[in-house]
Amino acid sequence: MKAKSQMSGFKAVPNGEEKCIWMEAGVIDYKLCNYYYNCSACPFDKAMQQVADKNAEIGRQGLEPSGKKAHIISWQEKMKKRPGAQRECRHTLTGRTSYRLCPYEFECHKCEFDQMLEDSWQLQIPSRLTNIPQVDGYGLPEGHFFHLGHAWARIEHGGRIRVGLDDFSVKVFGQMDSLELPLTGEEVKFSEVGLAFKRMGKEAQALSPISGVVAAVNYQTTKDPSMVKEEPYNQGWLMVLEPTEMKEDLKALLYGQESTEWLQTEHQALAEMVSSVGMTYADGGAIDDVVGRVPELSWEKLTQKFLRT
Repeated sequence: MKAKSQMSGFKAVPNGEEKCIWMEAGVIDYKLCNYYYNCSACPFDKAMQQVADKNAEIGRQGLEPSGKKAHIISWQEKMKKRPGAQRECRHTLTGRTSYRLCPYEFECHKCEFDQMLEDSWQLQIPSRLTNIPQVDGYGLPEGHFFHLGHAWARIEHGGRIRVGLDDFSVKVFGQMDSLELPLTGEEVKFSEVGLAFKRMGKEAQALSPISGVVAAVNYQTTKDPSMVKEEPYNQGWLMVLEPTEMKEDLKALLYGQESTEWLQTEHQALAEMVSSVGMTYADGGAIDDVVGRVPELSWEKLTQKFLRT
């Protein structure tokens, strides 16, 4: 997560926002990305490419482009003018992956890595769940596996696994201030730290319920973490994994009646912790935002007990 705004000329890039690839390449001075790096769906990208193509065609005819847009060339051509060590992959420039140089002269259609990331957009919209069953005031949808650290895993088309934080955890820790997720292409391990979030200056880490390579990340949640609290099993999903040890990992997770009984036990443990600082549940149900409403309970105690970190 960025700690402060980036400066570009006289304009600052706001926290949580990203530069458009045309700005990153230096073709234009200022433009923010509004399509979560999905350039193929972006009307601005299409318009810029049309202008660049027109100027290139005029140049091939031995003429000079004219007008206010005469300087516009494609972001790919602009990147080719950089020294070799600065020819970063467009997905590095837009923050979707760690440092990587482009081996294909920015002809992305030739790149298997680019294709993998573009394919990830097909994973961005999960099937919407309705009528989620409740256990002691916490949503517990059917067909989900649960990790003891309160992350959920759902098997989807092609054997991929969608991952998020469960309703219990978001009710305990309340509204996140920020969220940090792995990059596409990174590998996460079962029961090792897979993501982190912050609230009121304190950070908590959550464990991954599955080992695998990150195939897609829900970047919208990093820009608006309230989505995780409001819809942890729908719009608030966090990432999709290509599992590497799915059979073994799923055996270690809770499912069906096991998850129901476990959640009841976790609820009872939380109720006892709340009672230990002199408070009680008014109706025996869930407290929404334990961190905010029961400040006497330490952040460290809650993360150790329920996130297992």
